[in-house]
Amino acid sequence: MSWSCGIVGLPNAGKSTLFKALTAIDVAIDSYPFTTIDPNVAVVPLKDPRLEKLVALCSSAKMTPPAIRVADVAGLVEGASRGEGLGNRFLGELRNVDLLLHVVAGFDQFAEKADPAARASLVNLELTLADLETVDRRMEKIRAQQKSGPRETSAELAFLERLQGKLQRGEPARLLTLDPLERKFLDQLFLLTSKKMLYLFNRAENGSAVPESLIQLARKEKSPLISIYAQLEAEIGELPDEERTLFLREYGLAGSRIQELLRACYRLLDLVTFYTVKGEESRAWFAPRGVTAIEAAFMVHTDIGRGFINAEVISWEALIGAGGLAEARERGTVRTEGRHYPVADGEVLYFNFRG
Repeated sequence: MSWSCGIVGLPNAGKSTLFKALTAIDVAIDSYPFTTIDPNVAVVPLKDPRLEKLVALCSSAKMTPPAIRVADVAGLVEGASRGEGLGNRFLGELRNVDLLLHVVAGFDQFAEKADPAARASLVNLELTLADLETVDRRMEKIRAQQKSGPRETSAELAFLERLQGKLQRGEPARLLTLDPLERKFLDQLFLLTSKKMLYLFNRAENGSAVPESLIQLARKEKSPLISIYAQLEAEIGELPDEERTLFLREYGLAGSRIQELLRACYRLLDLVTFYTVKGEESRAWFAPRGVTAIEAAFMVHTDIGRGFINAEVISWEALIGAGGLAEARERGTVRTEGRHYPVADGEVLYFNFRG
């Protein structure tokens, strides 16, 4: 399983440069709107030191690291929700991602324009207007069904009216407090403002500070905010490993901030990583926190989920410390867990199932 993020922002904010830094893929980058005519999409394997140690321990011939799917779409302009610019075509690309990376420019060409928080709010407004259109369409459909529809339609309509009011006040859907039924209603709408959002201040080379207005906007929305110099990160990504350390030292940096960005995304999505070792392959899997053993089994393979008996579970540290699964069993550090066991981050799972 991979998780996905969509990169949003105004034209020329540095979205494609960030995409290049994240993926090390050459993309068209220029100083005019809509350089990105078609979405740039890449699945990026992520470095996982724990998995590397498991591969060495088990002498696995194949290592499958966790991955992130990154989509970079054209810059949003005022009126995008009504089809201005490249409009709804690109908003639609974002409906199935897990998280939005909102790039806000902080370099010279934007210095005399509205402050960064105002520019970020313009993008947020277009996302909100697109969501209002989705909610309005759903409300029309529910009202038409209400006379003959199931009792649940009244509950859904009440929820949609509450959601509509929040969006009309300019508040994102992700800040709604929901019960399980309302969560089901919201999830089936695929709203843009229901996505987790991380603000990324794309600073100038001279290290311009994050404006207080943008800090306050992120705080109000309970969204993380990271400052990054995307152009530098893209250049770092192009360097061979042996040159990267010297380059970072020259700029007085301890390391690339891309890894910090990815860790922030991981925390925001509240994910855990579990591992499987089967045959010649060691593999890392992303899963939502609270995933059960049976759900993890289905993620690995539907046949394993259907035939699930139990799972042998051990932390990756304990497995490394024991020197292998057989030795860990002898030490008694391997547990047998049932289908409802909540998998913890860093655990290695060996599934027993009926073939």
